[in-house]
Amino acid sequence: MALPDISAQFIFRQWSQGKYFYKEASGELGVPGKVATHRTIAAQRTMSGGSGEHAGHLIGIQFGAPGDVRNLGLQNPNMNTFAPRTLHAAFQGHGGSYHDLESDWTQQLKAGSKIRVTVRDKYRAGENRPFSRWVQWNETKPGSPAGVVRQLEFGNFSSPQQRAANQ
Repeated sequence: MALPDISAQFIFRQWSQGKYFYKEASGELGVPGKVATHRTIAAQRTMSGGSGEHAGHLIGIQFGAPGDVRNLGLQNPNMNTFAPRTLHAAFQGHGGSYHDLESDWTQQLKAGSKIRVTVRDKYRAGENRPFSRWVQWNETKPGSPAGVVRQLEFGNFSSPQQRAANQ
């Protein structure tokens, strides 16, 4: 039996304001394992190939979001997944800060919570790599009449992998 495809319910937009360009994705997250996933490997390779960076999803495909370029941004690989052990001292841990947030969302969704997110990458005009990723989400626990709004901002700093690819 095919899992439900909720990819069309996500909203994507882009705009410029002053010296900055923004790329945004929003929608209600599906429960991982209970919604269809959509990875577009060609779009990821086109975006990140040879850069040392990841073409990271603004909203992870495990939550039912589409995997195409609307939902991708260059991302420090040590933020998107766990950093190599040799970098743990620099990160004061395993890295993977955005990955950790997605893992927390997964646990909450599997416990019955509803989560609606807005993820916004911020670029300097003329650059192809965002320097920050702002995330705001509303999490509503089962049986609660209202949700709690939370937000984080992740600096998308250059990585050793990116610097090595550019040498």
